[in-house]
Amino acid sequence: MKKRILFLFIFVGFSAVLFSQETHDGWQNDYDEAVKIAKNEKKPILIFFTGSDWCGPCKMLMSDFFQSSKFKSIAAENFVLYEADFPKNTDLLTPQKRKKNYYLGGLYDVKSYPTIVIIDSDGTQLGRRKGYNLMRDSSYHFKLIEQTLSKI
Repeated sequence: MKKRILFLFIFVGFSAVLFSQETHDGWQNDYDEAVKIAKNEKKPILIFFTGSDWCGPCKMLMSDFFQSSKFKSIAAENFVLYEADFPKNTDLLTPQKRKKNYYLGGLYDVKSYPTIVIIDSDGTQLGRRKGYNLMRDSSYHFKLIEQTLSKI
């Protein structure tokens, strides 16, 4: 029985390490890794500042914009994605990731959620959009993407 429990812990730990670099749909789980990828692939980084477990507009933006096939096809080719989450349930993040997200929020002067900040691999801000409306119109967010890509 002890061997089975030990095997289970080893398997879960190995799986967590193996899959920790990328989360859902191509979103990077580690900001420093996102920067490395952005430098190597010469792509900007799209940072989504969200309160994933409490922010209604953030959840709607995730559903309407980030999970759309249009965004996914644009993002896969043009961006490195990073979610800077600020959940009420602090158990959802590691202390290191929580600290990094607070650092990024201060660095880019994020005071409300949702906020999208697009930066180059050196950290220079290329574009930004705050909020999401109850009409669920993501056209302003797609316009941000188009404007940012036209600058590059």
